[in-house]
Amino acid sequence: MGNVVKREVYKLIDKELAAANEKFPLFGSSHEAFAVILEEAEETKEEAQNLEILVNNFWIGVRENHSPEAAHEELTEIYRTALDLAVEAIQTAAMARKGILSNIELLAIDQCLTEEERGAL
Repeated sequence: MGNVVKREVYKLIDKELAAANEKFPLFGSSHEAFAVILEEAEETKEEAQNLEILVNNFWIGVRENHSPEAAHEELTEIYRTALDLAVEAIQTAAMARKGILSNIELLAIDQCLTEEERGAL
């Protein structure tokens, strides 16, 4: 991936993370982070599977000489699905980043506790 595109993707991830953080606090545990990341990853996987099906259908159309109109429709669906896949991947990355930040926050809190306080948790 080109550096210019990657920089823009980083910005989109940060934007998604900021929006998520406005609605919900940092994760309270690694279990919570896992659940949210898993949900986003599953949605990303679904879109990737949809894309694979659409590309295969397009290839069948190419081999069978489907009409230009049919090809246009198939390509439009590939475009939309690839866009949805990109959005889901960005959301997954944003939640992974949130997990990183939550972990740092949890470590900072943990380091402020005495040994006795940590044992009470």
